[in-house]
Amino acid sequence: MSVATIVTIDDTGTFPSGGFDYSGRQKTFAFRRIDQTYSQNPDWEARDNTIVKIQASLGDGVAGSWIPLTDSEGNEILVTTNSVLNISIGKCKLKFVVTSNATPNIDVRIT
Repeated sequence: MSVATIVTIDDTGTFPSGGFDYSGRQKTFAFRRIDQTYSQNPDWEARDNTIVKIQASLGDGVAGSWIPLTDSEGNEILVTTNSVLNISIGKCKLKFVVTSNATPNIDVRIT
């Protein structure tokens, strides 16, 4: 099983800008901050308020068609530290929306 890099997040905003085609089914996503200074304190939110949200679109990514992914209790998924997530959804477009008080450098991979 290969581990493909989907995107490297190197600023705030939306990555990739128009989203990417997700083939559906269950897959594992890995988020890893690759800044060397974060190996000592991996809590991105506490350090510089970095938060990654995941959004999906069934409307081919047109404006107004994006919805946040939530967990089984209905809470929006917020990635705030190095994380591995299993995501099981149908075919759609996905994107990552990033806010931060710094310039993040986050590698996002999928298996």
